[in-house]
Amino acid sequence: MLMGGWHREQAVVFLCTSSIKAQGMDQEEILRHELIHVIQDLQQGSLLPEPLLSILSREYIPSGEALVVIASGEDVSRELECRLLTRMLSTPVVAQWLTEAAAKNLQVVATPVAIAPKNP
Repeated sequence: MLMGGWHREQAVVFLCTSSIKAQGMDQEEILRHELIHVIQDLQQGSLLPEPLLSILSREYIPSGEALVVIASGEDVSRELECRLLTRMLSTPVVAQWLTEAAAKNLQVVATPVAIAPKNP
């Protein structure tokens, strides 16, 4: 059952509140999870290096949940990393990280280019 999502192309995070309520989940946790996916895209790569990701996954992700992720056909490392960070980080920490990652990303995109004057 879909709880929320992140559409890269549209730059939109959405929550399925009826699904979240039906499953007894926490909306803030689902939002934090989706915002970590946004950070993953802004950073353009893994946030947790190996072997740290594997070690933490074995420690904090129940085996049944890991099997569901593996069977889903999603990018397993990306999803496990996101689930780990969702559990380990508070919403204010994720919000600050997202703000800083977005600002850094905007600086790269919006860096002014000096144009040399034409020779007369």
